[in-house]
Amino acid sequence: MGDERTTGSSDDELTDLRRRSILRATGTLAGAGALGVGATQPAAADPTPLELSNCATVWESAPAAFPRVDVRQSEPTTRNLPERPDEVVFYFIGWTSEGQIGDDQGYTLQQTLRSNGYDRPVVTVQWEAETTLFSTGEDNADRDGRRFAEFLREYHERNPDTTIRLAGLSLGGRPPLATLDDLDGDVPVASVSLFGASVDNDQICADDDAAFDADAVEATAENVYNYHSEEDNTICVFYDLQTFRDGIGCSGIDCGGWFSTGSPPENWVDVDVTDEIDSHCNYQVPDVGVGERIAADIQSTG
Repeated sequence: MGDERTTGSSDDELTDLRRRSILRATGTLAGAGALGVGATQPAAADPTPLELSNCATVWESAPAAFPRVDVRQSEPTTRNLPERPDEVVFYFIGWTSEGQIGDDQGYTLQQTLRSNGYDRPVVTVQWEAETTLFSTGEDNADRDGRRFAEFLREYHERNPDTTIRLAGLSLGGRPPLATLDDLDGDVPVASVSLFGASVDNDQICADDDAAFDADAVEATAENVYNYHSEEDNTICVFYDLQTFRDGIGCSGIDCGGWFSTGSPPENWVDVDVTDEIDSHCNYQVPDVGVGERIAADIQSTG
């Protein structure tokens, strides 16, 4: 379904990708103001695989009291956490997706996993994702990911036999990495699934300038699966234009570029789903996503 690799593309390949993506997306740049996956994007008259998806309408509707952990305040709160489950997936919502739409994202992931043979509960993690500035969203994601790490320490103490898994979409792919960085082996995490993650492609490399400690990522998680697509214009074009950097949700990790001389964590697995994913919010959506692959990777670890 997708190709795996654990080393980054060359600088020339990334430059070519950036040039191709920007040229192909010229007709959609009017909608470039929203990296947020909770915002409704205007539909094109003639939709193409390269346009931004309408991330407000692709989700299945979650029940009113879908399980949550809320880390938007310094003392996390919970709602309807499963009682001592064998396994649990904590799902970090995408940018601008607080509230019901974030629950809908988590519920959609749960339904997709169940239809592919993995029937464990999914719990949404509500972080402070409603921001105007993307840079503020990044700061919030890092802060709230570390708050969640403290929550996990207490949760693991109460549920030592529960297998813990993390997942996140778009900018919601950043808090799980902050969680791993903060835990640094304190709590075992069986797997992390990142979908179109809005994270610079060299921020998890083993060097002094990385945002997240590669050794801590290795010490905490068994495997980190990074599902990326070169047809994900939200990351390949708009993230690039917003940050002037390449995102791991486009072409995967790159530890050999201009800004890094390190190496990827040994547990890092890039999963290229370019052939399957042509829209930013489709990764975990039934029928159009890669649910079979996500479920298989989850069940192969932990």
